[in-house]
Amino acid sequence: MTAPLPPGPRGDLLLGSTLDFKEHPLHYIKYLHDAYGDVVRFRVGPSYWYLIAHPDHIWDAMTRRADVFLKPQVAKRLWDKFLGDGLLTTEGDAWKRLHKLVMPAFHRKRIAAYSEVMTAFSHRMVDAWAAGERRDFDEDMVQLTLEIVAKTLFDADVQEGAEVVGEAMHVIQREMIEHIHMPVPVPRWWPSARNKRKLKAIADMEGVVREVIDARRASLEDHGDLLSMLLLAKDENGEGLNDREVRDQAMTIFFAGHETTAHAMTWMWYLLARHPKVTERLVADIDRVTGGEPMTLAHLKELPYLEQCVKESMRILPSVWVFMKEPTEDVEVGGFLIPKGSQVMISPYVTQHDARWFPSPETFDPDRFEKERAKSIPAGAYIPFSGGQRICLGKSFAMMEAQLVIGSLLQRVVPSVPVDYKLSMKAELSNHPDGGMPVDIVFRDAPHEAVAK
Repeated sequence: MTAPLPPGPRGDLLLGSTLDFKEHPLHYIKYLHDAYGDVVRFRVGPSYWYLIAHPDHIWDAMTRRADVFLKPQVAKRLWDKFLGDGLLTTEGDAWKRLHKLVMPAFHRKRIAAYSEVMTAFSHRMVDAWAAGERRDFDEDMVQLTLEIVAKTLFDADVQEGAEVVGEAMHVIQREMIEHIHMPVPVPRWWPSARNKRKLKAIADMEGVVREVIDARRASLEDHGDLLSMLLLAKDENGEGLNDREVRDQAMTIFFAGHETTAHAMTWMWYLLARHPKVTERLVADIDRVTGGEPMTLAHLKELPYLEQCVKESMRILPSVWVFMKEPTEDVEVGGFLIPKGSQVMISPYVTQHDARWFPSPETFDPDRFEKERAKSIPAGAYIPFSGGQRICLGKSFAMMEAQLVIGSLLQRVVPSVPVDYKLSMKAELSNHPDGGMPVDIVFRDAPHEAVAK
């Protein structure tokens, strides 16, 4: 292959772009795209990384050449102790088998049953708030999504024990981030304090999952949750998932259905607080459709503007800010060579802030996702859930959750963040507010007893 290597910064002689990238990943990769174009080469530590940002190239990598652009080997090694061989980490025939077995658990008719949980848990959270108090909205959303995923995955109400499970998730994510940032990561087998913390947290999570799996295996009951579907699933040969496979899928669902959705809803609340005219229109729609009754799945069909607001918030402030790929052979992208085994970045944040695909990209404009206008968005330009065959299996679940939770909150609370609050993003495993998101609790003037019942 004779194509040239892509352009990019020379960087530091020893570290390349490592320090710039580590200090603020989102700003740096946005700068790389603005300065060097749709295919960029830069060095992180001893390795060269590649950013691809044009929708055509992204869609090609996610569809036509999906069998070439695979999950990076380093990511598999990083996650294997925690997620095992789940849908996020497997490839090829193993992934296809798992996908076919797990997919029924996320069928729209199945997840529709979870809508009441999402609404009820949202109102339970608001019931504990007090007018005038200042809260960390991001922390509240993380707690809420933890409770929702535990109920819908395991049919377990973890409100009382959420602190233990939440702490385990926090430790795991914290240690994973430190592992990524360390120039020479500590081997996983080394008995360091960090490794011990990580392994204990994984064991704590795994203990909860295995206990529920064992109980379900013994009872053979369908509890109407995702775990029941995993245990009942059979492939074309009549074989189901073994305990290890169920464990890996459950851990994956728990991880993927937790903080990314929480941060997405936090960003949406922030944007609504900063755009009162959008909020006024949205609240009027919700009041008209629901008549003050608790939101239901049926209401969502009559609330297209609510869905547009969710989509636009995921465009402008995506919680999933990057997908990593690794080509299994030398590939040509946009006329440039990307060598086999390279680390390839696809960033929703970068592509979704490109004025070629989204005019005035920094403007919060939910109407850009109005049905007719949305047709002009190229495939590969809007990818908050990835795309192609590896599109997030929980997309419908996450979209439903965001609409029902935020919609339920808007029935009772006015979005409000302190006037002096300055947005600060922290891009780690997911993009979240650095230091949390302070909000002032302002209840709507109308009585809310009818909604809260």
